[in-house]
Amino acid sequence: MTKKLIQILLLLLVLACDKVENPLPTIYGDFNWELYPNDPTTYPYDIADPSSNWTSNTNEKGILLEDYTGHKCTNCPAAATIATQLEDDTALGVIVVSIHASTDGSFQSADEVEFTVDYQTDAGDAYVQEIPGFIGNPMGTINRNDGGYSNTNWYFSSNWATGVNNEISQGNLEANIQLQYNYYPSTNGLFIHTETSFLKTLSGNYHLILYLVRNDVVSPQKMNDGTIDHHYHHHAVLSNNINGTWGTLVNDSTVINGDVFYHDFSFELPDPSIDSTYQINNLSVISYICERNNFNVLQAIKTELGN
Repeated sequence: MTKKLIQILLLLLVLACDKVENPLPTIYGDFNWELYPNDPTTYPYDIADPSSNWTSNTNEKGILLEDYTGHKCTNCPAAATIATQLEDDTALGVIVVSIHASTDGSFQSADEVEFTVDYQTDAGDAYVQEIPGFIGNPMGTINRNDGGYSNTNWYFSSNWATGVNNEISQGNLEANIQLQYNYYPSTNGLFIHTETSFLKTLSGNYHLILYLVRNDVVSPQKMNDGTIDHHYHHHAVLSNNINGTWGTLVNDSTVINGDVFYHDFSFELPDPSIDSTYQINNLSVISYICERNNFNVLQAIKTELGN
């Protein structure tokens, strides 16, 4: 009995020591701690008390303009110019993302000779299939409101400015977002923290969606005059969804004015030594709150990384 008791005590001691040395598992919540190069207990964000990491949210209304484009679409460069002009007018609060997608993928297809870069994403392909009314590139959404072509979520580029102004006229924010991040180049690890606050009592199915965007990528583009611009600057290219096509469920019924939600994510970025367009100073995260049933965007913000 004495020998068995000693064995049990030794086992408990080993387990206790292991608990002290490894206070957090490899996967903790949505974090992959293998992407953090130091002791997880030193991580510079209080996960246990997330509210302590934030100050008052002063973000103004953001208008997400999703430009559905393709490098073989000859009318798309003109639409991209319209989108950029709207974004450059800082008084409007427009946030542009270029999504290379269509229902048949003909304008987005890559080849081994000329259009070697494949910009298509699973999320972009899903959106043109699931959001009703898409009829071809270039089209876009304005906070995915339903004031577009035939009262769908889709606008022709000639109506993007009107859609933006209509969105501005809708008035005050109903929700707001803040984002903090930490980046570790030795692991290509990106750690993201968000605070989502609701400013009005609402019923719906609300999701937080995070886009990984490359700010500028140079590659061939077919132009309206039939030529190919081999040094075309593709702007704000959707390159991945950090938390999936339809993001993270925030609340699926009713949110009350004043409700606040916190979410944490880790993501391994593509190696910039293999693809230099993934250098951290060429990346941004666009975060937005979407009502899943009607696709409408309540708020969007853009966070430039590496600054």
